[in-house]
Amino acid sequence: MTARITEKAPAEAYGPSDRRIPLRKREGFVPQVQRWSFQLPPDCMQMRVGFLAVQGMDDAALEQSAFFRWAQSALSHAAGPTTFDHARFTDAQGLRNHVIAAYWVDERRFERWRSDDVLQSWWASNERLHDKTGVWREILRVPRERQESIYWRDYPAGLMSSDEVAIYPTPYCGYYGAMRDRIPLAARDPLDAPEDSGLVEPTGRAGYGERWRITPPHNLAVIRSANTWGRMDEEQLADYEKNLRQPLENGMAYLRESPLPTGCASLRMQRKFDAQGRPLPEEHALGHFLSLRHMEAWAENHATHAAIFNAAISRYKRYGTDNQLRTWHEVYVLPAGDQLFEYIHCGPKTGLLRWFDGERVG
Repeated sequence: MTARITEKAPAEAYGPSDRRIPLRKREGFVPQVQRWSFQLPPDCMQMRVGFLAVQGMDDAALEQSAFFRWAQSALSHAAGPTTFDHARFTDAQGLRNHVIAAYWVDERRFERWRSDDVLQSWWASNERLHDKTGVWREILRVPRERQESIYWRDYPAGLMSSDEVAIYPTPYCGYYGAMRDRIPLAARDPLDAPEDSGLVEPTGRAGYGERWRITPPHNLAVIRSANTWGRMDEEQLADYEKNLRQPLENGMAYLRESPLPTGCASLRMQRKFDAQGRPLPEEHALGHFLSLRHMEAWAENHATHAAIFNAAISRYKRYGTDNQLRTWHEVYVLPAGDQLFEYIHCGPKTGLLRWFDGERVG
């Protein structure tokens, strides 16, 4: 299944008529490459994005976990997600993680799924505190006006893989500031972090043998940003490996290792896998920033992002319409309230467990 294609951008794509914050797009600007964004159904005022994961010492430990039996039931549930994908990564603690990204665009359907006692009791069980693996879940509430996306028309990924949404040629792409221009609420709201928010490591969180629920700050900005080499011929793959892969790795390493100067609370560089644990030719970063402004500061002012941007533009110029690189991203700016970040029997630096206010609930 893939999204429906709309050849013309809807009025919603241009932002509200009462825009108070000017567009960053220069008059007359034409992008090097036209990109596409998703549009939620008309009656969808908010979506849910869930990251459901198991954590262990290695792949063998993951595969022995009861998490996958739970996941099979959760994903095939009558009210399960509209689309989902799998990924794996090794975190900074040396722990292996398998992550399922799941999307709901029907709030009533999500509520039926969330209210299923059998599915939820597995997470609530005290057995999770004594398993050989940890589990964590980050289930995001994303209002319609607090998201943006960018895809290639011919490469379905993320929410674009769902036939419940449409995609359209976005009027805002290919320039610094386009990300903010695509977020409807950013026309009226700067979406800044609260003045008292920051990255401070709390004491007393062992992680292992504990269950924590973390409260993220208002306007936490989350990004899924991916690239795939699966469609490249030998020449273009060699060019990618020579000119683009290293800048990408350098940029992600800088964000992962520099939370305080960047405001990047967590950065996971994940390899896409299938449900059977076989690697696929796509990598994506999943990052959590204190605010959209923190994300923009790195993107617009740091040498590691400039290297990525310049390498990508050079590639587009070199190959033109024959370019076989496919990239996509989704950004969600989270309001406070009804955001679930839960870490059970996990390493103490897993996700947002390392930062922010939280409650130990087991």
